[in-house]
Amino acid sequence: MGTKTEEFIKLIDRASEIAEQMLKDKKPELSAQINSAIAALQSIKSQTLNGKLEPSGGTSTLGLAHGVADWIEPLDSPLLKAVGAIEEYYQKQL
Repeated sequence: MGTKTEEFIKLIDRASEIAEQMLKDKKPELSAQINSAIAALQSIKSQTLNGKLEPSGGTSTLGLAHGVADWIEPLDSPLLKAVGAIEEYYQKQL
């Protein structure tokens, strides 16, 4: 596994940790959205580890930030920042 892939996986793991903590801390009505975000993160991680994640080419996104921004408050939340970092890294490095 290359350095870029390792860094990308670290970003995914960090966002997953934040989401898991939110499940423990947040109101039950957000659990479906948080679980959906966790599932998306795990799917991207799996695709990356299996070499099946399509390269961004500098233009494609993963849709993570948009999906989380639809329901999260406040918009400067740690989870939104974490998925934003994943999206930025994906576009610039992969």
